[in-house]
Amino acid sequence: MENKVRLPKKFVLKHYLLLLILLAAAFLRLYNIPSTVQFLGDQGRDALLVAGIFKNLDPVFIGPVTSVGNMYLGPLYYYFMLPFLMLTYPSPMGPVYAVALLGIVTVFLMYFIGKQFLGEKVALWASALFGLSATVAHNTRFSWNPNPAPFVSLLLLFFTYKALKKDVKYWIAVTVCFAVLIQLHYLTLLSGAGFGLLWMYQLVTKLKNKQSIKQMLVSTVIGAFIFLFSLTPLFLFDLKHDGLNRNAFLAILTKEDAFSKEVAEDTNKYNQALLDIRFRSELIVSEIAIGKHANNINFALTAVILFIFGYAIYKKQKQKKDVTGELVIASFLFTGILGTSLYKQNIYEHYIAYLFPVSFFVLGYVLQFLSTRKIIGYLGILTFIVLFARFNYRHAQVILNSLGWTIAHIQAVAKTIEDRVVVGEKYNIVLLNSTGDIRGQNYRYFLTASEKPPVPEDQFGEVDTLFIIDEERKIERDVDSPVYEVVTFPNKIPTEIYLIPNGPEITVLRKNSN
Repeated sequence: MENKVRLPKKFVLKHYLLLLILLAAAFLRLYNIPSTVQFLGDQGRDALLVAGIFKNLDPVFIGPVTSVGNMYLGPLYYYFMLPFLMLTYPSPMGPVYAVALLGIVTVFLMYFIGKQFLGEKVALWASALFGLSATVAHNTRFSWNPNPAPFVSLLLLFFTYKALKKDVKYWIAVTVCFAVLIQLHYLTLLSGAGFGLLWMYQLVTKLKNKQSIKQMLVSTVIGAFIFLFSLTPLFLFDLKHDGLNRNAFLAILTKEDAFSKEVAEDTNKYNQALLDIRFRSELIVSEIAIGKHANNINFALTAVILFIFGYAIYKKQKQKKDVTGELVIASFLFTGILGTSLYKQNIYEHYIAYLFPVSFFVLGYVLQFLSTRKIIGYLGILTFIVLFARFNYRHAQVILNSLGWTIAHIQAVAKTIEDRVVVGEKYNIVLLNSTGDIRGQNYRYFLTASEKPPVPEDQFGEVDTLFIIDEERKIERDVDSPVYEVVTFPNKIPTEIYLIPNGPEITVLRKNSN
């Protein structure tokens, strides 16, 4: 009994720094979250679909549509949301808390997994930076399909290391993680190149061992089968919709020119390619941690970090020490930088969320290396910490402060509409704002959860009442909006126009105003 009492104390003493990191990470991910959570059209759409699964027993076989290319992801994220939305319905906060808690777990795994293939000190540095990063924390404070990507990619890194170091059967787990990742965001396809290079490296090194080759190929085939099976819903969707996803993917590669495929021959193209690699390197290696700075600060810092990272690996290998973990990180980093540099559209931080663990492992590795270099090393650490603290303190203030327009406000606006509708009345809503979410999916979610839901999409042309929610009031009269539902509504004389304090103006059109 006495030993049981002492064990937690020993654990706290040994891991006090990790506990502090986790507490800080929890604060950044949970503090004031109901008043800061983002609930825009995308989140409203997702919540509507997931609510339909358990309310109407209406399963979904495709996931969210991508912002570029009009492709559909797999439905896995919707089923991740399902149990948590059921717990808090009609509040959409369940999946939000689930994502936040998963983010805290990911911080712990940065330490737990990192110490196994990069060492405990590197893992502590990496988990501290990852846990305190406001950029990473921001992507755990609302429900969206790319947000669990760091958790899954961290497992992918771990199983890749295990496949190289322990047992080739881990390639099955690698492909499972890959199948999950590409259902969160299609740019995570680049992770396939990361572990693909390492798979080929292992294959070459095992060529002389027929038994090892056989085990490796069997594991690869099993993994590939699982991966293809995970795509079954999308294959069936494509069969039913004339290859919509396939055509959209080909369009991205060709017609929309999102990726550069031509080999650069002239100087301008060569210089542009180098610039693309530079900017993507800066984004992945330094901007995530310290933000974007002028006067080539990011370029200089990124170059120094990559040089030290490469030099440290070289020196360790020269000492005949195992560098398998470092090679895993380097492979994913290299393919991530090169792959994103070929992508010609803007890269937003959630596009590369799967690389967050890679970026912070690199930073942790470099800082740990500098800590062994006395004065020069300490100066380097101090410089980085100052830049890191300055950026993340400012960014944290932004993400932790209450929004002017919260979920509670959206729900309150929906309630004013519900109060103006009689039971059985056929009505629809239209949202006017810069996001292009004409259907007002966030407002529609709360209305659909009420006792007076709006009509479904196939009855939009049969409504008796139309509510126009104008959030930005850029036009003098909402009835003059070019939105199809407004243009085709037979009566343009408002029966009521009312203003929500610090919110939208709502115009009510009724087919029979008498």
